[in-house]
Amino acid sequence: MPEAMLNNRAYTVHVEYEGDKVVHNEGHGNYAVGARTCWYPASAAFRDGATYDLIFRVPKDFTLVSVGNEVSQSREGGIAVSEWKSDVPLAVAGFNYGDFKRKERRDDQTKYEFAAYATSDVPDYLQSEERHMSLSPSAMADSTLVDALNAVRVFTLWFGPAPYGHLAITQQPEPNYGQSWPGLVYLPLTAFLDDTQRWMIMGGSAFRFAEFIQEVTPHEVSHQWWGHMVGWASLHDQWLSEGFADFSAGLFLELTNPKPDQYHAYLERSRKLIVETNQFGKRANDAGPLWLGLRLNTFKTRGAYNRIVYPKGGYVLHMLRCMMQEPRSGDKEFIDMMHDFVQTYTNRHASTEDFEAMASKHMNASMDLDGNKRMDWFFREWVYGTELPSYRLDYSLAPEEGGKYMLTATVTQAGVSPSFKMIVPVYADFDGHMVLLGHVAVAGSSTTKQSRVRLPKKPKRVVLCANYDVLASSITEHQN
Repeated sequence: MPEAMLNNRAYTVHVEYEGDKVVHNEGHGNYAVGARTCWYPASAAFRDGATYDLIFRVPKDFTLVSVGNEVSQSREGGIAVSEWKSDVPLAVAGFNYGDFKRKERRDDQTKYEFAAYATSDVPDYLQSEERHMSLSPSAMADSTLVDALNAVRVFTLWFGPAPYGHLAITQQPEPNYGQSWPGLVYLPLTAFLDDTQRWMIMGGSAFRFAEFIQEVTPHEVSHQWWGHMVGWASLHDQWLSEGFADFSAGLFLELTNPKPDQYHAYLERSRKLIVETNQFGKRANDAGPLWLGLRLNTFKTRGAYNRIVYPKGGYVLHMLRCMMQEPRSGDKEFIDMMHDFVQTYTNRHASTEDFEAMASKHMNASMDLDGNKRMDWFFREWVYGTELPSYRLDYSLAPEEGGKYMLTATVTQAGVSPSFKMIVPVYADFDGHMVLLGHVAVAGSSTTKQSRVRLPKKPKRVVLCANYDVLASSITEHQN
């Protein structure tokens, strides 16, 4: 600066620079946007919110979509000029660009405006496939819009309304990568193709890839809440963004599918990412606690960040939800907690300690295992610790008069330290319908005293954690 800056005085800095490292031509109207968080002067990405007034000049035959509201469009010869302004502070700004076709939809329920942007043709690296089939990403834009609309409906109900009012769902050339900006979502090209087209391109791996496609849209849409509305305070707290988005994707699968199979498969995939061993005999969970964030990645635990911060972070939310469910009110207490968290920390950077305090505020009596009205026992085990329990249910069913049955059961918790404690639910399977019988509190590696429950009829089976209620290395049931 030409002179020392004074406290409490506003200064304006004018910066001019140029470069060719941001937009890359991938062919046939497809452009990849690189250097996504450093194409404009800014502090560290996602750290400080700011309002933006962005003016873009692009060739008139192409479309640019950015964050904020498009407040003007004009032409200057062969150049299209658009201006985008944000009304609320944004943690980061982005844009997408290409020869896009646009489709629009309004949702009267959430008052949100949706637009999908996709190309009519695929990039150069897929042109050999184009000769054998018709690949037009824009043809699938309606389906992608529906998924985004339903995701916003689900998350508005469970987390509260988002302030942006509109969402642009845009195609990018990469096949397996998505990203979210305030009011703007990148989806991979493959999200705009159908199952047959993906199979023709990818072969047998397309079936495994289908799981990613099911999850990527709700995951990225949920970042409107987790990362943009509610930020994270440090590297230790990034699970409040990625783990919460992982939970949100699972929630979307549960609420948009009539049967729980797809949701349970999602939870089982998450569990395996956490507990399966790699070539060094290491589980991702062995790398360290969830709280370590990016520091989980080591030579012998490569990829542990993605296997812990995402699925285990999501599992922490899932376990809290399961413990907070009530027979009459269902998920009301959990939903109230999530609304409170979003309202309290909108446009702020929340820490793990902040979320722990929020969980303690909304916990029910059965969750107070230490008798201090705090959830520090739970966070100590699942966020700051690395222990993974295993469970065994031993039970017997004895017939009684009137067709009733007496259930006698014990629950064994193993593989944990004496201080480890958890609430474990017991379910009965009545003709394919799982009924929650109750919860058992278990401490350390131990077996509970016998519990006896009279049932109205003989169940097909009795199981622990039928809804993946507790993250466990293994669960077994044995009927005597």
